[in-house]
Amino acid sequence: MRTKFSGFLTLLLVFIVQLGFAQEKTITGTVTDPDGLPLPGATVQIKSTGSGTQTDFDGNFSIQATADDVLIISYVGMKTQEVKVGSQSSVSVSLKIDASELDEVVVVGYNSKSKVEVTSAVTTVSSEQLEQLSPTLSIDNMLQGVAPGVQVTGANGKPGQTAYVRVRGIGSINASSAPLYIIDGVVAPDLNSLNPNDIESVSVLKDAATSSIYGSRAANGVVLIKTKGGTKREAVITVSTRYGWGEKIKDNFKMMNTAQKLQFEREMHALGVNESTVGGNLANQSEYNYYLSLDHDWQDDLLKQAIVSSNSVSVSGGSDDLQYYLGVAQDKNTGIIESLDGFERLSARINVTYQAKKWLEISTNASVARTSSDEPRDRNNAQNPFRAMYDYNPYETKYQVDENGNTIYDENGNPEWNLTSAGYSISEALITNPETEYHTYFIGGLNVKATLYKGLTNTFKIGGNLDNYRRESFSQPNSILQGIVGEAGSYGSKIDNGYYNFDYTVTDLLSYNFLLGEKHDITATALFEFNKATYQDYYLRSIGFVSDNLSVQSIAATPTDADTDRSISTLLSYGGFLDYNYDDKYIVTGSLRRDGSSVFGLNNQYGVFWSASAGWNITSEEFLSDNNIINNLKLRASAGTSGNRGGFGAYSWRPQIAIGSFNNTSYAFPGTSGNPNLSFEKNFIWDIGVEFTMLNNRINGVIDYYKRTTSDLLLNRPLMSLGGEPGGSIIDNVGEMENSGLEIQLSGDIIRTPDLRVTLGGNIAFVDNNVTKLVPTAEYPNGAPISRGETRIEVGEEVTTFYLVRYAGVNPANGEPLYYDVDGNVTNQYSGDDAVLLSGKSTLAKFDGGINLNVEYKGLYLTGNLYFKAGHYIMNYMQSNMISDGLDVTANQRVDAFNYWRQPGDTNVLPSPLYANEAQQTSDRWLQKGDYMRLRNLTLGYNVPKKWTDKIYLQGLRVYVQGQNLWTWAKEFKGDPEVGIGSGETTNAVFGAYNLYSYPQTQSISLGVDIKI
Repeated sequence: MRTKFSGFLTLLLVFIVQLGFAQEKTITGTVTDPDGLPLPGATVQIKSTGSGTQTDFDGNFSIQATADDVLIISYVGMKTQEVKVGSQSSVSVSLKIDASELDEVVVVGYNSKSKVEVTSAVTTVSSEQLEQLSPTLSIDNMLQGVAPGVQVTGANGKPGQTAYVRVRGIGSINASSAPLYIIDGVVAPDLNSLNPNDIESVSVLKDAATSSIYGSRAANGVVLIKTKGGTKREAVITVSTRYGWGEKIKDNFKMMNTAQKLQFEREMHALGVNESTVGGNLANQSEYNYYLSLDHDWQDDLLKQAIVSSNSVSVSGGSDDLQYYLGVAQDKNTGIIESLDGFERLSARINVTYQAKKWLEISTNASVARTSSDEPRDRNNAQNPFRAMYDYNPYETKYQVDENGNTIYDENGNPEWNLTSAGYSISEALITNPETEYHTYFIGGLNVKATLYKGLTNTFKIGGNLDNYRRESFSQPNSILQGIVGEAGSYGSKIDNGYYNFDYTVTDLLSYNFLLGEKHDITATALFEFNKATYQDYYLRSIGFVSDNLSVQSIAATPTDADTDRSISTLLSYGGFLDYNYDDKYIVTGSLRRDGSSVFGLNNQYGVFWSASAGWNITSEEFLSDNNIINNLKLRASAGTSGNRGGFGAYSWRPQIAIGSFNNTSYAFPGTSGNPNLSFEKNFIWDIGVEFTMLNNRINGVIDYYKRTTSDLLLNRPLMSLGGEPGGSIIDNVGEMENSGLEIQLSGDIIRTPDLRVTLGGNIAFVDNNVTKLVPTAEYPNGAPISRGETRIEVGEEVTTFYLVRYAGVNPANGEPLYYDVDGNVTNQYSGDDAVLLSGKSTLAKFDGGINLNVEYKGLYLTGNLYFKAGHYIMNYMQSNMISDGLDVTANQRVDAFNYWRQPGDTNVLPSPLYANEAQQTSDRWLQKGDYMRLRNLTLGYNVPKKWTDKIYLQGLRVYVQGQNLWTWAKEFKGDPEVGIGSGETTNAVFGAYNLYSYPQTQSISLGVDIKI
């Protein structure tokens, strides 16, 4: 009986123990790196279910599990560990470094590679890094100062405005110098379609080893953007919201107030200059006091505080077979112009990956975005609010006032606009001349990857982008502008124009990976690709509208203009890629691609592009295996070619006829000559680089040196005068230039303790440009110079070197301006024929870079990004207008306009106003160094500890305050030194050449919250 009872108790005990093991319990733990430092954001998953959590800032986690469960603990760059729960309720895990895991995030070309396998110059910016950068509506602006060798200049400060991005110098003269942008494998037309919160990583391909696989699209580098995908875990909902305020960056000069301007006008009147001004004709003190009472700053009338907001929600999750990411967002920036609504973007994205079979993976990504933007008149005249706020006098009022300073109203009770000394009211024009631009973007792709045999895969991809653009510009019937530029009796005018641009690509990749022995890893890939781009546009104009509120073309009295256009271009490509990896120690890659483009002539439509590269992971060698200083050391080199076909019309190679009309009859006449031999611009680049990490990964760096030669530049070549040749020239492949540079990137943990980490990093990129060949002529056998406004392209010089008359200062005897003639002699006679090439003074910066600081103390963090740029010059035409030497006394002036020559012996002064016409000539008097430093971003944030977020059922909570463009230093340049375009409607073939009242850059303060549920 005792034996049976004992057996029963034993069975009961076993059952109880098993029941206890099957019950869930709370497992807490800590995840650290090899130094014992906490790893925030490490993933802790239950192996059987895929459910899991992440560690908080201190590396702590808490999860419900049973004794039979196995925890999978992983972190980017670390080896994944598995831990059996068993009877323990607390787990401490120290993960080991695993380079192969770290390298999975590097996207190169058509696939991803581990960093140990990468043999090219690639800069990658992660989503975590993007979160700490300046919040802008366009991702290209966020790259400024982050990626060495990638020079980013904001075109202007208009909300939604994209930037000029140049990878390793200027790549062309007439064709495009912009990089190729690819989002999830699909060529992107405009980065305004992309919500930065959707981005997983940005990879910039800078050398031939990776960019050459894109052949004729990649001469100027490639920017690969990978958006976020799903995970094999329960759904995570992320809510991000940001709200802030912005304003124009303050000027580093002062405009005159009323007292100063009246005094300046008095002085000019006394000199006999512009005697009709207010200050020169004041009758008495009472009248003077009246004008003083009207003193104000026009920036207060025309500008406002911008409201910047961003709201997004995303859901990501999935299972072993299906992973998904969904995101929607709304971004708005009202801009700083009074009466305009600014820019708004609505966007949505869906990314799905489905493992349909063990051998078949299907993935799709699609995004849609709609933007709307109120457009101010960005031109150098009275219609530009950013010129008006400087030109209008401080005693001129927004509305008309009586002798007592009271506003005058019309018969309808509306205040009457004051036309000011400019004869125009920009305040009225902003309301009565609305102009709005709309874009609808769609970018999507489908990938099907099939494993046909062990190591043999075929990937089929189809992707396309659509940009549907529409612009409406309405000049209301009774607006002031209509009275100035409108046709007699037109009663308003309306312009509707836009375009439809659809670009799609079909790609097929057949890849075979196999091992020879245990260490020889070989992958061979064959490529077929077809691309087609269709562009259509329209333009409509009508006059005569019965109402300010009705502006559709169908009710216009008289249609005056209509135009449509259409073009189609195609690209057909074949290629092959080879990757060889010996034991992660020696890596060799090669690519060969043949592109055929319809853009070029029948005799020369195809181009062949190749690359070869090699990498040596030196730390894999035995002689470095036991060292305690160097953690990683890689030497790599690459060389290859790519092409450029951007920037030219689809039919430039064809002889074309033009159509005109005369007496209501159409007729044709010769248009362009065409060139059947026209072909790709060719780009050859070689690069050698070294990557290293040291002192237990506390210090890491990358150093690259490259040389880039662009040949067969597409330039206009004069034709012999045989009579009747259209235009007298044809486009031909005749030019050549070189870019060479050095890039250095370093960062290190100055302090690294369990509670405090201080990381300081920086990068700098030096670049030299040299034109080596242009179109030869009898006068210039090595190539005839090409003039581009204030700059000139000449053999032996930088591509945008300034070509100006040299200013010699002021004659101290009489105050007249002096110049140098072409031979260097001082003269008081200005002549445009005395212009010379100012060698070494161009729009191209000699170097630029960034300094980055990151401080983390428990959950609190501080990040900062300082950008610098130097060695370039800018024509400061705004200063010429604001210090007009008395030429334009009716417009307001800068305070330093008082510093003009007054008596014999005066030096370091402006010319006498008596010589205003001679002084206000185009010369290097207005050419200034553009060197500057700018605090692009400063962020103070707090990651709320998990022990607190768990209590409110959140997986994560971050709050922060972020400042953008908070401080700017410019040694010489008076104005904003970040100059892209001069003005939107002023011809400026060279970006950064001059300033001319375009939308200014802004500074902002934002408050933000990120919530993970």
